[in-house]
Amino acid sequence: MMDMLPVLFVFSPFLILVLMVVGSGEPPADKVPAKPASLYEQIGGEAAVNAAVDLFYRKVLSDNRIKHFFDGLDMAKQAAKQKAFLTMALGGPNKYTGEDMRKGHAHLVAKGLNNSHFDAVMENLGATLTELKVPAHLIAQAAAIAESTRKDVLAGEPSLFEKIGGAPAVNAAVDIFYRKVLADNRIKHFFDGVDMAKQATKQKAFLTLAMGGPNNYSGEDMRKGHAHLVAKGLNDSHFDAVMENLGATLTELKVPGELIAQAAAIAESTRKDVLGR
Repeated sequence: MMDMLPVLFVFSPFLILVLMVVGSGEPPADKVPAKPASLYEQIGGEAAVNAAVDLFYRKVLSDNRIKHFFDGLDMAKQAAKQKAFLTMALGGPNKYTGEDMRKGHAHLVAKGLNNSHFDAVMENLGATLTELKVPAHLIAQAAAIAESTRKDVLAGEPSLFEKIGGAPAVNAAVDIFYRKVLADNRIKHFFDGVDMAKQATKQKAFLTLAMGGPNNYSGEDMRKGHAHLVAKGLNDSHFDAVMENLGATLTELKVPGELIAQAAAIAESTRKDVLGR
């Protein structure tokens, strides 16, 4: 497994962007589903993921600037691993396991991975999007977002998971967070009958993944996992209460303000999926 991780992470952010912009079109009004599907479902599920990964790898394996990073790899296994990662990232079934992005690149950087290789990947991203007939303005947006990953891809900065203190910090945060949530009359009823030890374990694994740490999370995507709560009345006011408790938890743990803001931004990005919109 370890021999497949290096190049997996180098190209993951770009492939996610490929699929996001391809799936960004609006469906006809008479075809809009009653409940929005996950992005994985909207873009066409397994078939779309497979097509994007296969197309991207055909391009990078013919690029003399970067193809040597794949020397000795079993590309069938590599592609399968990449497809599992993208499926999970886009809200489909989670069958992916692996290191965080920064650690996944580390020995590639030691072998010479640098800005010129990153630029080559950017070019292949653009070529892939062009072949998929993505409009130029969306390609530009995708390129800007991809560019924002450069520091992590080249191991320039630690992940948020590392910055806040790794597993001990996440474990402490989740334990304090749930104590606060279970004492909050606005939201505690949503946890009636829940095995809180199991719930906390799941939450720790999810937060570790969301903050850029190792992926040991398995479970339903956000939308499906919260559907029964939405049916019970979960709404924006409850989401806001959770955000408030998250902020209070991180403040109590003396996490710096800028890192609290980063964590809050990650949490806020899940609002639509959590509330089933």
